Order: sequence, then structure tokens, then C-alpha cells
Amino acid sequence: MTEFKRFCIEFDSGSDEVLNFDVVIIGTGVAGLYTAVNLDKRLKTALVTKETMQVSNTNLAQGGIAAPLSHDDSPDIHYMDTIKAGSGLCDSHMVRILVDEAIENINILLKMNIPFDLDDEGEIILGQEGAHSRRRIIHASGDATGRIVSEHLGHVVKSYENVTIFENAFLVDILTDEQNTAIGVLLKINNKNVILFAKNIVLASGGYGYLYKYTTNPEVTTGDGCAAAVRCGAKVVDMELVQFHPTVLYHEKNKSFLISEAVRGEGGLLFNSFGERFMPKYHPLAELAPRDIVSRSIYFELQRTGSENVFLDITHLDANFIRKRFPNIYQKCLELGIDITKQRIPVAPAQHYSMGGVLSDEFGRTTVENLFVCGEAAGTRVHGANRLASNSLLEGLVFGRRIAQYINGRLQKNVKHIAIYHRSLSKKDFDLNVATEIEGLRSKMSEHAGIVRTREGLEKLIDYIVSRLEILNTMKLSTQKEIEYYNMLMIGYILANAALMRKESRGSHYRKDFPYQDDINWKKHLVYSNIYGWEEIF
Repeated sequence: MTEFKRFCIEFDSGSDEVLNFDVVIIGTGVAGLYTAVNLDKRLKTALVTKETMQVSNTNLAQGGIAAPLSHDDSPDIHYMDTIKAGSGLCDSHMVRILVDEAIENINILLKMNIPFDLDDEGEIILGQEGAHSRRRIIHASGDATGRIVSEHLGHVVKSYENVTIFENAFLVDILTDEQNTAIGVLLKINNKNVILFAKNIVLASGGYGYLYKYTTNPEVTTGDGCAAAVRCGAKVVDMELVQFHPTVLYHEKNKSFLISEAVRGEGGLLFNSFGERFMPKYHPLAELAPRDIVSRSIYFELQRTGSENVFLDITHLDANFIRKRFPNIYQKCLELGIDITKQRIPVAPAQHYSMGGVLSDEFGRTTVENLFVCGEAAGTRVHGANRLASNSLLEGLVFGRRIAQYINGRLQKNVKHIAIYHRSLSKKDFDLNVATEIEGLRSKMSEHAGIVRTREGLEKLIDYIVSRLEILNTMKLSTQKEIEYYNMLMIGYILANAALMRKESRGSHYRKDFPYQDDINWKKHLVYSNIYGWEEIF
């Protein structure tokens, strides 16, 4: 088992600034912001973000929030759709919580005057997306739901006197005491070491999409929260389960812009480079099949035709409807010379979402005392092996509020301050080109741990990652980029090993050498910790 270093024992304490809080939240996507909104206003709270409050996956989320609001829908139907999409790996208890508390949380957002799209009668407009059996996707400004929700939540949080916001603050490590209880975090802010001690640490730090060469995720998604959690002893789960979005813009000037699943939900059709519509031959739901199936189908079509992209066509829809329903997508494509009301959109699959994360329960508690997690950083098991579209923002809302309610309701002892253990390490300075190293890792992750995986490819990837970790373990890592690279190697190592161990194909995880789902041997979750190594849970 590879041993990972803890950075908190290597930093010079001479420049440390020490501050005290009741709650520290890492991340300002919907999960982090909504947790802060729901905390008791008497709790002194620190809200920490790697760049600015606007940089997160939430801000890029186009589709919307799933909730069973229509007259022909119900939590039970939403539950069954989620379970079905998850290919047998959803935790039924956690999914039940997700769907049962959806409407309650949407009503809270409505009371906060978040401007969801309404029809002429003032009723919420509900969209349709893949693998949903009902129209249940709530959206705002057409295809800018994440941005609208995060902007409004951010505005609310900024008005709270009990919340201190730390922007451009990088999480280095989670601090623990002798009983391995989380008691604080070590941050880097403007190249200065800052320690925040707190009774409660909440990780809402997002996923690890930037490990891949082609991703819809922003550059900040290097898995820092998950990596820091592993280093302090927390368990992670389902790290091999990575969702690839089937329709990401494929243009020489932009290969990361998401073309929402809602486009297919409104009638968009997929064609290959020969002009053939191909999805009906792969699945009865055609373009509305689950994301993993659509992504793999496109992958196989690209292999068959020797092309780099396929095309998404909505030109048969009313032009005014397209401009109103998808204003962001319409404008972005138009800037690149594509009028989606008249031209097909070139698309290809790209990494989109991390189903795995830090193992958590129904109150967001991890296996480390006083450490909580929610949002994409969390391993709640609600998504199983394939996330149902628009359940991600809902997950951040539901479990973020649950964490806040749990923290609000418990008696908390004062945090015992500890000395950060510094030791003299005879390590050489970092002498690699970190940008080149990161791009090399991202290329190999896409090649060997992407949409289609094999034993040979995964073993090559693991050997590569181990060789880089061995080199980095002899070096002093001090800059944000150097630590990010180490975090990416850590997460890549765990992900690749889990993918190698899972000898089947299930949901987003497809093994060419084991192309069938194996419920007898593999209807279970793979769990990893730096203390116990690998475990299996059912």
C-alpha cells in the first residue's frame, strides 16, 4: 500500500496565522453555500474557497435541479428513476432521503426568491432529461441554473455577520489530534500559512474532474478535499465511478463547454459523421438513455467511423424556443460561429462528474470525528454507478442542510489547540516542470481510465503514478501547484486501483475485458483508507 505524506508536518511555523471558528466550510459551490445558509447564525463560520466564490462546478451546472413537483410525479417515481440509473449500486436509504426532502429544499430556495423559470401562469417550468420518466428538472435563466443559484446563495451568505469568507485560500491539510479527531485546517493564503481551528470541518470542495484531459470541470477540481481527507485517515468510496457527459462541445477553440442533457431532453438528436442517427440501435430510449450508455455509444461510433466528434441536432425545433430555452448555449456556440438554430453542434464525451468521494452517512459525517462532507466531494452512494441527471445540485442541497442541522443540534466542546508537528526533512527542492507533469498525468488518465478501460491500461497507469509518487516523496512540495499535482496523483492512484479491482462493467465503469455486469461478485462498493487499505461494503 502506498503511503501518502502529510504536509502539515513540513511547514515552517514562523509565518503561521492562527484563527478560531465554530465551523469551517471548504468550498463555495451549492453544497458549501447552502450549508452556511442553514447554520445557526450564532456559530462563527469560515467559508473557504480556492479561487473566488464564483469558481465551482455549481456555477457551470446548466441542466437544473431534479424534484418531483408535477401532478404525475412523486418521490417514489423519482426514487425508482435514481435507483435504475445507478445500476444496482445506489444506497436505497440515502436515495430515499434525497427524493423525500427534495421539495422541502426547493421551497426554501423559492422563499429566498431565487428566480426559477416560470410559465405565463406563474408555475415552475419543468424540463426533461435522460433517464427521467417525468418532467422534473427545475431551471433558471434557461440553461444557467447553477450560476443563478450560487450567485443568490452567495449574496445571502455575504450578508451574514457570523460568516468570514476566505477567497484564494488553498486547503493544504486537515489537522487532527491524538484521537484522530478533526480540529482544523491548514491553508495557504497569498503564500502564507494560515491555521483555522474549528469544532466542525465541512468539506464541500468538489470533485476530481481535472485529472482528465477533457473535462467540463474548472481547473480547480484537483481533488484537494478528497486527498486531504485520505491523508488524515478518512475513508473514500466508489472512486472508480467517474461519469462522462456524452455531449461536450468539440471545437478547436473550446473542448470543455457542456451542451446540457436538457438539449436532448427537448428533442435533440445525435448523428455520426456519415449523417446517420445512431442511438436507436444502442438503446430503446435512444438519445434519452442514461449518460453512460450515450457516452459509450458515441465512443463506439467514433471508433467505427474514425471521427473525432459526432453532431447534436436541434435545428428541427422552433428557433425562438431554442434561443429562450438555451440562451447560454446559443450564445456560446454563436461566438464560435455555430448557429444552433440552423447548424448541428459538434460534440464528444468528456469527464463530467465524480460519483466517488469521502464516505459519509445521512448527516454528512465521515469516518473521522468532526469531519463532514457534502456535494461532489462526498461518497453518499446516492448516485450508484451512474448519476441521474440533475440529482447533483439536489444532493448538495439536501445533505448540506442536514449537516447544518446536525451541527446546530449538538453540544460541542471547545477545540483543543495542538502544536503543528514540524520536523526537519532532508528533501531536495521540487525541480520538475509541474505544468508538464500535470498534463502528462491528465493524458494518461484519459487514455487508460476513461470511458473504456482494460487491465493492461490500468496497470500501466498505476505503474506510472507510483513512479511519479516515488519521485515526489523525495522532494519538498511547497507551492499550491506542486501540492495540487500530488493530490491528483493520490486520487489517480486510488481511482486506477479501484477500477482494476472491479472486474465487471457497471454504469459509468466499463471494462472491455469484463464487458458484463456481475451482480454475484461485484454488487458492492470499494472503500479505501490510508489506515486500513481496501475494504468492500454491500
